[in-house]
Amino acid sequence: MKKHIVFISVMFGAVIALCSQPTMAERRQADVTEAMRQSIVYLETSFYGYEQSQPWRHKKLTENWACGCAVGEYEVLTTAWSVANLAYVKALRYGQNEFVNAKIKVVDYESNLCLIELDPNAVSEPLKPLVFTEDYRKGAEVDFYWLSSDNRLYNGRGYLDRAIVRKTNTSYEQRLHYLAANTSHRTGAGQVYCVDSEPIGIAFWSNDRKEASLVPAETINRFLAAVARGDYEGFGSVGFTTSALLDPSMRSFLKMPASLKVGTYVTDVYNLGTGSDVIKQADVILAINGNALNSYGQFIHSKYELLDFHNLITSKTVGEKVLFELWRDGEKIQVRSEVKNFKASEMLVPYHEYDKQPEYIITGGFILQKLTRGYLAEWGEDWAGKVSPQLYHQYREFSFKPTPERSDIVILSYVLPANINLGYSNLGQIVVKKYNGMTIRSIADILTAQKLNPESRYDVIEFELDNPVVVIPREQLPAADMFIRRNYGIQKLLNVNL
Repeated sequence: MKKHIVFISVMFGAVIALCSQPTMAERRQADVTEAMRQSIVYLETSFYGYEQSQPWRHKKLTENWACGCAVGEYEVLTTAWSVANLAYVKALRYGQNEFVNAKIKVVDYESNLCLIELDPNAVSEPLKPLVFTEDYRKGAEVDFYWLSSDNRLYNGRGYLDRAIVRKTNTSYEQRLHYLAANTSHRTGAGQVYCVDSEPIGIAFWSNDRKEASLVPAETINRFLAAVARGDYEGFGSVGFTTSALLDPSMRSFLKMPASLKVGTYVTDVYNLGTGSDVIKQADVILAINGNALNSYGQFIHSKYELLDFHNLITSKTVGEKVLFELWRDGEKIQVRSEVKNFKASEMLVPYHEYDKQPEYIITGGFILQKLTRGYLAEWGEDWAGKVSPQLYHQYREFSFKPTPERSDIVILSYVLPANINLGYSNLGQIVVKKYNGMTIRSIADILTAQKLNPESRYDVIEFELDNPVVVIPREQLPAADMFIRRNYGIQKLLNVNL
């Protein structure tokens, strides 16, 4: 009987010992976590920005944080969103109590990536660079990592759901993203996502439905390679818009044979971006670089399955060639275009103006400023229905269509009440057409226009549509401007980038 008891006890102890041993997956997870300690940093950031409705005024300095990952011994990658309107940034690495001074080396808001350089004299030892793999495995389990402000490395889990093309939170561009699902934590500050210990992307967005968007490895690798070459120009921008071509009668109207089932319809062509020089409105794009497009503008990617055509352009480096196969005027043709991109500042209505003060001029209490999407967004959620229809029309129809005749849309935002502008206080959100008889093409033109007609006693501002003309007595301007500066706490009455 005792022999049986001893035998059972030995067996029970062996089972417990066996159960207490870490599994292969647990050992691999521990190894990855240990390795990540040498590659992940905590970034403490402060940012400010400007109030668009009071463009002379800074917003309050706000502190935030982000996750960075080493891509060089003293270089860290994070999202561009984490450094927008940056005042300063410093880094904390695992096992080192002191923060390290850091600075931005390259930032690309369209790709949503930023390369940060650490002070090598302040780092206890070099970081261990991560190498991002472009091996995409749909449905694979993912682990993600970040370092906290108290120097603890955390991780979470989810799975790789799919690849998609859509806008980032920093740009008008539609770029390739990975979508992770069923994530254990909200991510969106540059956390590193891995599959089987290999980094596949960094997070820039998440929601309450446990989804997260990642900047994928192939975007990261192209960005880093271009920066290393020292000639970083960014990647392609699309110079047109399309809509689904589903209606058979529309295809018939375009003289397309019934056997031709592919192709998406070009609804508008910009003055900027790839294809803007060769594509025409009412073209049907049948294929790009040999990739046939369906009626929705999608193509079959060898790795990611069904993707939007934007990826065929935004994945290309500036200067590469793109071949478009089109249906135009009842026949198939081929046209080539060079891959181009553009800065948001080149847009007629800039989509963003990170890291810079808005341009404005205040004269006699009339606030004249450049129309931007940031200005419109000051009206909060659903701003499209809150701003004036004229401004929304300008944004919607002409944002991507600057011309030599017009590079900015200058608006009278509102009027700061003063004796010099009595009767005009209700004016606002209207587009400036002429100043002292000079057609206004940019906000800098106003500085020139103010010097015109020196013999006149008045400055005269004309607006589009049926808005009243503003007449400003010149002799009262110096005293009025001094009053406005003092009364409204304005340090400078203009900010124009000449």
